Amino acid sequence: MTPTPYPHPDAGMGSSARPIALLDLDDTLTDRAAAFAAWATEFSAAHSIPEQWLHEADAAHSGRRRDFFALAKATYDLPGTVEEHYDAFRRRTPQLVPYRPAVNAAVQALASHGWQLAVVTNGDHDAQHAKLAAARLTDLLPTLVVSSDHGVRKPDPALFHAALDQLDTSATEEIWVIGDSLTADIAGGNRAGLRTLWTSYGRPHPGGPLPWHTVHDVVEACAWLLAR
Repeated sequence: MTPTPYPHPDAGMGSSARPIALLDLDDTLTDRAAAFAAWATEFSAAHSIPEQWLHEADAAHSGRRRDFFALAKATYDLPGTVEEHYDAFRRRTPQLVPYRPAVNAAVQALASHGWQLAVVTNGDHDAQHAKLAAARLTDLLPTLVVSSDHGVRKPDPALFHAALDQLDTSATEEIWVIGDSLTADIAGGNRAGLRTLWTSYGRPHPGGPLPWHTVHDVVEACAWLLAR
C-alpha cells in the first residue's frame, strides 16, 4: 500500500492551511498522578493499606499493575484475586481523572483558531474514552484514536497516520505531535515525518529521540503553537 503523502515537516504554513495537532492523552491532556492519588485514597480507606505504601509500590512497579496487586496481597493479606483488583482499578481510575479548566481552555483556543485536533493514545478503548469524558474533553476532541482499536501502538507511525486519515490533510502544511513520552510520542511522531512538541514537565532531556521543540506542559504547548 502506498503511504498517504502527508506534508513534509519543513513546509511552512500557508494562509489557507488548517494546521493539525495530534495530542497524547495520558500525562499530557490528563493527569495520571492525580487519578492514581484519588484511587489510592479510596483503596486505602477500603482495605486499611497506607496511602504512602501504595504510592511507593506504584513507583516501584512502573505500571506493572498485576505485580502491584500481587505485592499488596502478599504484604497486607488483601482479599480477592489479583485479577479482580486489576479489573476494578482499570474501571475506576479513568473515572477519577480530574477536570483541568486550563487544559480545556488551551485546547479550545487551538480549535477556535482553526486547528484540527485529534487524540492519539495507547490503551484500552473504553478506558481512554472514559478518561477523556472525565476530563470534559470529549466535545472538544471528538477524534480519538486508540491503539486497541487499530492493533498498533505508538511509536508505530501507523497510529498517527490512522488519526490523520480522519482529518482533512488536503490544505494542511503543518502537523504537530504533542506528548510527554520521548519513546512513544516524539519517536513516533518523528518516524511519521511530523513535527514534535515534547511536554517535559521540567525534566532534562535524557538522550534519545529529539523533539522539534520542548515546552513545560500541554497548556504551554497550545500557547506556543498559537504564537508561531
